[in-house]
Amino acid sequence: MFRKEYIRIESSTQHSSVNDFVVINIPEEDVEPKQIILDPDDQPMWESAKTVAPTPNSAIIQLDVDDNFVINSTHLNMIRENKFDGYLRADPHDHIREFLAICNMFRYGETQSEAVKLLIFPFSLCDKAKTWFNELNEESITSWEQMRKAFINRFFPPSLFNRLLLEIRNFSQLVCENLTEAWLRLKNMLRKCHGHGLTKGAII
Repeated sequence: MFRKEYIRIESSTQHSSVNDFVVINIPEEDVEPKQIILDPDDQPMWESAKTVAPTPNSAIIQLDVDDNFVINSTHLNMIRENKFDGYLRADPHDHIREFLAICNMFRYGETQSEAVKLLIFPFSLCDKAKTWFNELNEESITSWEQMRKAFINRFFPPSLFNRLLLEIRNFSQLVCENLTEAWLRLKNMLRKCHGHGLTKGAII
């Protein structure tokens, strides 16, 4: 390998204003090697990092399923279209009821039904609910019933239950509504207060 250097030679002719250039090939080995020093402060911060933190595992344990196990794409799409966001007006019991109704429309192996629920339940969550799920301890959920209880306890806490029960006990017919409308409004309040334990006599 050679490198080229250009040497300018001025003409000796008095009236000539043209400069001549001579090309000289110098063997590459004759070139003194250059040492490049990189300042660590000039490097991108992601290159200077020595270690990369491991990605956390899911809150759900690693499930034992068959190698050829596949979740129906239609099933998964229906779950994604019925998401729970975790905001105040969202009813976790209604979400679980709808989730199970969709799951019951599809059939998998007898031993795979619980695995399917656990695998696809996170895809039914968004916003605050998905943040809550991602903050659960790694591999802390080992069964569907445990997942259901953790979900209900978070989004239907005792404080919410007590508030709904108090609203029911203080219920009264509004001036602008007839008896039928008042009765339907009360039934809707009762439906949202899961586990209220009120008898028909107490409700009437």
